[in-house]
Amino acid sequence: MIRYIVKRAVMMIPVILAVSFVVYFLMDLAPGDIVTSLMPQDATEHEIEMMREEMGLNGPLIERYFRYMKNLLKGDLGVSLSMKRPVMEVFLERFPNTLKLAFWSIIVAMIISVPLGIAAATHHRTWVDGVSMIASMIGVSMPAFWLGILLILLFSLKLGWLPSGGSSSFKSIILPALTLGTAQAGNLTRITRSSMLEVIRQDYLRTARAKGVSERHVIYKHALKNALIPIITILGSTFGNALGGAVVIETVFSWPGVARLTVTAINTRDMTLATGCIIMFTIFLNLTLLLVDIAYAYVDPRIKAQYSK
Repeated sequence: MIRYIVKRAVMMIPVILAVSFVVYFLMDLAPGDIVTSLMPQDATEHEIEMMREEMGLNGPLIERYFRYMKNLLKGDLGVSLSMKRPVMEVFLERFPNTLKLAFWSIIVAMIISVPLGIAAATHHRTWVDGVSMIASMIGVSMPAFWLGILLILLFSLKLGWLPSGGSSSFKSIILPALTLGTAQAGNLTRITRSSMLEVIRQDYLRTARAKGVSERHVIYKHALKNALIPIITILGSTFGNALGGAVVIETVFSWPGVARLTVTAINTRDMTLATGCIIMFTIFLNLTLLLVDIAYAYVDPRIKAQYSK
């Protein structure tokens, strides 16, 4: 198992390097000279060059990129141009809010999708299956920002039950998590249904029923346990989608997370902050997928056996 974890961790390195280079390259293509815009209009060329060297923006792109990655290994992502604070400090301050939103949205998605997927599979080709699949298609097709606005209009403005934005209390996360979770639940419902359909047709379940095991026990004890492998896999990508989809949700609900911070940084042309946030996002997303793969290996002994040789 240790061998499997090490191999997966090593495979992350080229992915992170490739993505970080693309991000750094694209940010470097931003129109205008950031250094010039920060300096007074009467600044001399020498002063501008000194500022560029101080910010680490002098030299060819490749040289600057490797210098940036070297500093990243030390935990240094530079200083935010707009906030005048270290980027790493700002990122770590906001990232827990994004993680909290992603976590609760996954909980909402599982509460909606797993029962719907099981019901659809156990009532295959009945009206229950049809309703479940229609609900999943609505979840996949519905724009998250539109659903968020509807929920704000209903629960905040009309009923006054929940706040429309901010993070002042636990109530503040209910609408963002419900919006993001509903958007993720559609695809997860279809995966759960197809995985359960494949499992419940197996011979060992017919044997369990023949021995007098209750249907509820057969479904939730035997079938669901063996159907978890593709569900765990899709949960990893769902969590990644939740982190990425948080850009829209954090903006709609004024949630103080990294996604909203990144959008603000791009709008204010704070490329140091934007680059740092995106690269750190990529690293954490790869770590999440690594944890999912480890969980996958624990659930499926065939994966573990493949790397134990």
